[in-house]
Amino acid sequence: MHLRQWALAATLLAVLAVPATAQASVGVGIQAGPVQLAGPAHPGGQYALPPVYVVDTGTQSETLTVRIERLSPGRARSVPAGWISQGPAVRLSHGQSARIPLELIVPATAKPGQYLTDVVVKGSAAVSAGGANIDVAAATKVEFRIVPGMAGGSWFSVPGWLLPGIGVVLLIAGAAIVARRLGVRIQIDREAAAAGLLRAGRGSDAG
Repeated sequence: MHLRQWALAATLLAVLAVPATAQASVGVGIQAGPVQLAGPAHPGGQYALPPVYVVDTGTQSETLTVRIERLSPGRARSVPAGWISQGPAVRLSHGQSARIPLELIVPATAKPGQYLTDVVVKGSAAVSAGGANIDVAAATKVEFRIVPGMAGGSWFSVPGWLLPGIGVVLLIAGAAIVARRLGVRIQIDREAAAAGLLRAGRGSDAG
C-alpha cells in the first residue's frame, strides 16, 4: 500500500550520533480515511468499528498507542472517550504497520444524531527542539450516526407485552392440535368397539 494513501505525521529528524551523516528519524502515520461504522448505531448497542491502520514512518522502532480525542471541527456531537475502547499498544520497527481494533459501546441514554471524534496514534519517542519535547502523533476522524430504537434488530424492538401474547397463542394452538388428535383416536376406538359388538351379535344369532 503506497504511503501517499495515508496521512502521515511530519517526520522529525534527531541527531543520534556525532557524525553529521548519522541521522535517524522518528515518525508515526495513520490512515487518511475516517473510521466509519457501516450502519447506524442504536442506544444500548455494542459495535466493532473498523480497525485503524497505523505505521512506523521513522527509522527506529516505536511503541504506538492510540487514544480517542476530539480534534476535528464540525457541528456533529462529540463522542465521550469512554464510548470507544481500543486495542493495546503495538511495537513496530521501521516501515512496519498494524491494525488496532476499536469497539463502540453506546449507552442506553445516548441521544440520536451524528457523532464525530478522532483517533490519535502517538509514538513513544519524543524529539527535543528549542528546549521543548515534541511528541510525534497523527490522527484521523471517527464518524457514526445514532438513530432511535433498541439495539439488536427488529425482533427485539417489539413491545414487551407482545412476546408473552405470542407465547399464549402458540400454547392454545398446540393444545387444540393435541385435543383434535385425541378426539380422532377416541372416535376410532368407538367405531372398533361397535364393530366388535356387531360381529359378536351375528355369531350368537348363527348359533
